[in-house]
Amino acid sequence: MELVKTGKTKDVYKLPDGNYLFKFKDSVTGSSATGESDPGGNQVVGSVAGVGSAALSMSSYYFELLKKHDIAAHYVSSDISKNEMIVRPAVSFGKGLEFVVRYKAVGSFVRRFGLYCKEGDPLPAIFEVTLKDDEREDPPVTSEILAALNLLTLPQYDDIRQKTIKICGLVKDDLASRGLELIDIKVEFGKVDGNIALIDEISPGNMRVYKDGKKLDYLALSKLIK
Repeated sequence: MELVKTGKTKDVYKLPDGNYLFKFKDSVTGSSATGESDPGGNQVVGSVAGVGSAALSMSSYYFELLKKHDIAAHYVSSDISKNEMIVRPAVSFGKGLEFVVRYKAVGSFVRRFGLYCKEGDPLPAIFEVTLKDDEREDPPVTSEILAALNLLTLPQYDDIRQKTIKICGLVKDDLASRGLELIDIKVEFGKVDGNIALIDEISPGNMRVYKDGKKLDYLALSKLIK
């Protein structure tokens, strides 16, 4: 295998057949200023045994669920005992975009718009796009900016928006069936065989989930999703 990228939460290897292998790590992201975990965090704030396996297990579950709904994704297979996932090659938009759906006002949403909302206010599945750019703290962008920067065309933006809301809605409904509440979630898209498809992962580190009004941590959440 050829190591092609060392990331915060996983390393990426190229396989001889052209596919790629994700090797998940036990890293937790968040803010170095507070040391707290945060699915939107840009820095590794610690390591917890089992986090990598939890991320892979939950991602595998949801990729299989989406497959049943005929939603295109790069996922091929996984081996949870080895913390490994095999995916098809994908081309990112620019250096990567993150697509976020928010169902309640928390975290960065309140930090930006706290003049008009308070923590926990319900939101109508608000859709946001941010650039993957740690140095600039993942700035949010509009459809017009994405088009002007040649990252996404307006039709691609609309297509991904619809796909994102559908995918996140399926995850939300699945969690709700377990008595869990999805607060917000981020996903990624790229092009697989020239077509827009879901890429990366769908893990505890990419979402906030509450049970009985309290946030579940990585491992507690993953243990409920099987």
